[in-house]
Amino acid sequence: MWFEIQPPKIDINNPWAEEPPFDRYEFTLPTKKGPAAPARFVDREINREREYAGVACDFLQYIYFKQEVLSKYERDSRFEVKDSGEVICQDYWGLRKSISRIGNDLLKTYIGDFAEELPFEEWSHWQQFAVEPPSSETFRTINGEPKIPSEVKYLIQNLDMLNKALTNLAQAMNVIALTSFWCGSGESLAARSLKRVYPTTASDDEFLERATFMSTLVIDGLKPKVLRQLCRAWDSGFHQGDGGKSLGSRRLLERITLSALLMEQLQANEAEIPMLVRRIGEQSACIRDFDLQIEIKNLYDRMRNDLAPLAFLYDLRIHGGLAHRPNKKKAAAAAKELGLPAEDWHRSHFLDLIRMVATSVSKATDYLESAAGEYMGRQLSKRHKN
Repeated sequence: MWFEIQPPKIDINNPWAEEPPFDRYEFTLPTKKGPAAPARFVDREINREREYAGVACDFLQYIYFKQEVLSKYERDSRFEVKDSGEVICQDYWGLRKSISRIGNDLLKTYIGDFAEELPFEEWSHWQQFAVEPPSSETFRTINGEPKIPSEVKYLIQNLDMLNKALTNLAQAMNVIALTSFWCGSGESLAARSLKRVYPTTASDDEFLERATFMSTLVIDGLKPKVLRQLCRAWDSGFHQGDGGKSLGSRRLLERITLSALLMEQLQANEAEIPMLVRRIGEQSACIRDFDLQIEIKNLYDRMRNDLAPLAFLYDLRIHGGLAHRPNKKKAAAAAKELGLPAEDWHRSHFLDLIRMVATSVSKATDYLESAAGEYMGRQLSKRHKN
């Protein structure tokens, strides 16, 4: 039995024209002038079948969408979503020209660019997230919150500076590092996951997931092998903790940062530093130089406080539950210790966490740069004496 299939009609003047899966004359999006039909900007027919619904507007009229419209593309490997809000589908299409983010809630683009750059098959998806043009007061409120992609970019810039500071310290100590100390990337899966749209209605799980991705970006990006190599420049066993077990990347960074503080603040030489670090755990009654012990302990507490956000990221890796059942009780305790609420985490708390981690990395960078400068100064002084 044969079935006849009628071929679709073809526009002889434009045979590659795409037929939309909806009535393009009735499809409208809200603008300041009222609902307008974007199809009027791609319709090349001189004699149209009928008039478009809504009002007439010019090509450069802005239309607005909730940023959640991007979530469909952020989780699909065929698409790329840029920090500006641009959406690119490989070599097929891209909404690029006028699109931009408004805070962390809205997107805007010209209605003409929407019509020309976005294929018809995507229009219905975007229509679901279309909103009325916001008021001036709403604009000010939304723009008052830092944009998540910009904050993540700032964090990555600080991590790059940390890597340079560690490299400078290694060079000053005549340590040849074969790889970078921090090998993360703004194009990594972790970084792209951090930049995703964060809905205001998201649950606590969203915060835990993102904090775990941040741990992957920061902590996993630190390479323990080269950090241990730098520690061994002070002492052959300086990369080990109690019981002779090798330290992980976060603990190694803490040890190096503390050593940098001791070098700068106490003018300690290379040979003294391992001994001073070991004195931290000794009982005060056994210490002859009690004032020095207090000074060392204060520097240790300062380092621990400055790097506390990194410890929080490590705790979240264990308790957050990205790859296992979450332990929210312990995650809440870790959050409270950092000054965050124990529950009901929102986007603002995630932004606070990014800034705290970036500041922590920046402080460690300052200590390491000062120590590198101290080392270089001592070497120059020795050369002049000789």
